[in-house]
Amino acid sequence: MLDELHIRGLGVIEDAVLQLAPGLTVVTGETGAGKTMVVTALQLLLGARADTALVRSGEPLALAEAVVSPPPAEAGEWMHPDDEVLIVSREIPASGRSRARIGGRLAPVSVLADVLGRHVEVHAQHEHVRLARPEVQRALLDRFAGEAHARTLQHYADAYGHWRELAGLRERLEQDARERARDLDRLRFEVEEIDAAELDPTADADLDRQLDLLANAEQVQLAAATAAQALGSDGAGEPVGVALDALRRLDVTASVLDELRTRAEAVAVELAELSADVRDFGDGVQADPQRLAELQQRRALLTSLQRKYGVDLAAVLGYADEARARLDALERADADADDLDARLDAATTELQNLAEDVHRGRGVAAVRLSTEVDRHLADLGMPHARFTVEVAAQPDTAPTRHGTDRITFLLAANPGEPARPLAQAASGGERSRVSLAVEVALADVDDARVLVFDEVDAGIGGATALAVGEKLARLAHGRAGRGRQVLCVTHLAQLAAFADVHHVVEKGLAAGRTVTTTRRVADDDRAGELARMLGGDATAEAGLDHARELLATAEQRRAG
Repeated sequence: MLDELHIRGLGVIEDAVLQLAPGLTVVTGETGAGKTMVVTALQLLLGARADTALVRSGEPLALAEAVVSPPPAEAGEWMHPDDEVLIVSREIPASGRSRARIGGRLAPVSVLADVLGRHVEVHAQHEHVRLARPEVQRALLDRFAGEAHARTLQHYADAYGHWRELAGLRERLEQDARERARDLDRLRFEVEEIDAAELDPTADADLDRQLDLLANAEQVQLAAATAAQALGSDGAGEPVGVALDALRRLDVTASVLDELRTRAEAVAVELAELSADVRDFGDGVQADPQRLAELQQRRALLTSLQRKYGVDLAAVLGYADEARARLDALERADADADDLDARLDAATTELQNLAEDVHRGRGVAAVRLSTEVDRHLADLGMPHARFTVEVAAQPDTAPTRHGTDRITFLLAANPGEPARPLAQAASGGERSRVSLAVEVALADVDDARVLVFDEVDAGIGGATALAVGEKLARLAHGRAGRGRQVLCVTHLAQLAAFADVHHVVEKGLAAGRTVTTTRRVADDDRAGELARMLGGDATAEAGLDHARELLATAEQRRAG
């Protein structure tokens, strides 16, 4: 509950404090006195957008502050365990960003809605204009449908999110399909080209040497033959043999001579072997134009691959491994597309089933809401009006995050008239009554402990105003109200007669400036205040009698 509301520097209000209580509290006052600023202050405390134009001229800031008891559970982290009440405030500087405080601590403005949003609900002026919007009608019906329907909606919302994710992936796959096909063709060609070359870094490293030998085969053969002959017995081998023979004939015993003979023998053997090896090398090099052509083609192939894929054979083979990995990924993407189609089909089926569940829940709630609103309309002076909530399934349209239904509030204001959309079916006063009937029906199922109504009685009067007052009083005290606090800004005496607490917002002059103050009307003064609201003199007996009758009627209707 709200125990106290403090407003300073907001609009025409210089400084005002409203002591609030359980039950029905009405706030009245002349047009332009600033009574709507009471509702504006509460909206600011719920996190509404702050406008610096709200700051009273000449004031550094506007302040809205409320005392709440018992503190809501959502405020736990902002409070000391021993705190018995919660103080929330909102400051709007004349320039700069607004600030919020919860339990005396600075807090993000968005947290205000988290702390108080479930507990305080504001029905602002011109609600009937908002009520004509399709998205508002859908939200109101869903709210009226209750907790089980809310869970179904959450399941649907989760399924919708999953479906949208899969649909987005499928859409991106389709958009990328052409580019992916090009990449697949290119990578397959590249891998096949490299694989076809059967690269062998060890064998291919000897390619240049083989090419050099084959390209110069005749010169190699001639040089080898000449060298072998020069090293053989007809060349260098002959004098070495003569020298060895001379050393062997010496009949002298000397270690040095033995060493020299050994070395000469080794030279003779080495020359013989070297001559043979050179000859064998030359004999092994044969001119082979066909083999030369094959090696030249191989060299051209390797050069082409290195120009395309890497600076050397190792780099080319590395590129082939990367291309195979990319190729596998793209081929898996194609396979994934088939799997994704199956998953998307399953998600679509689940979404359609949940959409049907949502549709059925809305259909049941629509009948209940229509019945409730019709009952309230009868009480509000429209006994022949018929309110209908049309829930039209649209299975052929793309799903939305709210389902596939089109929700339309229809009204047949008079007998024999066809039901038409709300904005077209009633006058302003009738729409206001429909709006109030919907709001009261919704309030019956709301968990909010504080309900605020800002001149929702616009366009009505007389007996209908009494019915409005009775309904608001029952919201505060009746079985559905469960002891709630209802705050209503009104200009109607018939409605104010039902109040448990009556505050008056009054405009006056102080130091040459307009100043708004508030006062609580004492029980003994209520008849006079109602007489003034009825347009008479607060002390005239006729007006007082009328006001007393209103108070008595209100008491009887509340008791009934």
